[in-house]
Amino acid sequence: MKINSVFTFREYLSLEIGHRLVRTRSADQYLVSYPRSGNTWMRTMLSVLVNPAAEGNPDFTRQNIPGISISNARKINSNNSPRLIKSHSWFRKDILRAVYLVRDGRDVLISLYHYYITRENKDLSFSEFYEDYMNGKYGQLWHQNVESWLINGRERLGENLLVLRFEDLKADTRQTLTRAAEFLDLPSDRSEVEKALEISDISRMRKIELERRGPIDNINASFYRGGKTGEWTDLFTPDIREGFQMVAGKVLNLAGYDL
Repeated sequence: MKINSVFTFREYLSLEIGHRLVRTRSADQYLVSYPRSGNTWMRTMLSVLVNPAAEGNPDFTRQNIPGISISNARKINSNNSPRLIKSHSWFRKDILRAVYLVRDGRDVLISLYHYYITRENKDLSFSEFYEDYMNGKYGQLWHQNVESWLINGRERLGENLLVLRFEDLKADTRQTLTRAAEFLDLPSDRSEVEKALEISDISRMRKIELERRGPIDNINASFYRGGKTGEWTDLFTPDIREGFQMVAGKVLNLAGYDL
């Protein structure tokens, strides 16, 4: 993987060490995505299918489907098989079976902008944020992560990789969640899926967020913004649009998105 900056290198090192500390088992399954691509939503729903008692509680979600990190490695290694693990990693040979969730990279950038800027109340325009992103300040680049999975991942894993699009998850949540559950050999009866949908409803998750974090004046500062699609057209200038297409156009097409 090409390393673009010191920031990307730090993130690469963190993920790399976390994965190396987790001892691979043949029954392991992963839920993977680039950040801000719907992983938390899907993870919450799958967690309810793993253990209905989770009730959408983020603490239980993290227990049922722990995320790869250096600090989590010991816990993950102590969990019984089969394990379902969450990661934001590019494709790795030690991931043997995975659901990969992909979202239009342009909408991902808008979500990243609000996550890093609005939540922290920073005075930074989207154009300034985009420049920092392209310089690697916010870690790995979207097209690198997605390309690694849609090319190398598909080639090596074959039927052991299920690629789902966030936009399809939004449009038909029940069907897309059912596909993921069946692939992961989790409960997928209609009643069980319906319960997962109900518990993971965005209004309910926002309520939990408010109880834990306190009042949020700007909805864009919420972790659960609603996963809007096509929002990028409001903030992408012609120059940003052209620049993003130059570096990520091939991957947008590969993932089935129009330029």
